[in-house]
Amino acid sequence: MLNSSEEEFRMMYETEEKLWWYRILHEKILAEIELQFGSKKDISILDIGCGTGGLLHFLRANQYINLQGIDYSEHSIHFSKLRALNVQRLSIDDISKVFSARQFDVIICNDVFYCLDKPQIINALNNVALLLKSDGIFLSNNNAIDIFYGTHDIAVGGKWRFTRKDFQQLIPQNSFQINYSSYWTWLLSPLVLAIRLSQQLQLKLGLIDTEKIISDVQLPPLWLNDFFYQVVKLEEKLIKRGFFGSSLFLKMTVK
Repeated sequence: MLNSSEEEFRMMYETEEKLWWYRILHEKILAEIELQFGSKKDISILDIGCGTGGLLHFLRANQYINLQGIDYSEHSIHFSKLRALNVQRLSIDDISKVFSARQFDVIICNDVFYCLDKPQIINALNNVALLLKSDGIFLSNNNAIDIFYGTHDIAVGGKWRFTRKDFQQLIPQNSFQINYSSYWTWLLSPLVLAIRLSQQLQLKLGLIDTEKIISDVQLPPLWLNDFFYQVVKLEEKLIKRGFFGSSLFLKMTVK
């Protein structure tokens, strides 16, 4: 029988290629890579906190060949290797030591910083800056805005929710500049906010057992999953930079 932690990763592994949220995020990443590097497929890509390997699997399916993933979780590495991906167990604190002899065109770090202490985030950003090529891009998606706090944050060990201003204050001097930022998904924000506010109230009233909380990584009915996906694709057509939402997508380059 799987323990609760491994069960979370199994759920992610089984839903990551189908769940609307992951599909949108992976497509955002691909769009930024193509914008920067065009049709080049041999660029070097490092995914920090690769989870069960869904993004790397998606990039490989889009013919990218020079892929490297790291994660500190043994469960992540286990499920990533089931996809036959090039991954290794490594702390974000040690990346500049382990990869000291190489740099990357693209470095990705999605939904990792929220579980780190702020000094560790600053150190991690310093390490990423050392590993990124001068013409490379650093892409990062993060839990956004405190009002969206809910049971998912508890389930995944989240310590923070970020705004663009938070990141500007955390970025070490003379390392990165933020080229693009967008909150998403703002069209679905009323629904997400209603759910999260309800969860916050239930937590305050002690109506939720915090020992039995699971994350939001669950596949809804297919019609609903497709509806959410189409809503966010419409959102991206309507406005380039989202102004409100439960996630913050960032593109950064070295100064």
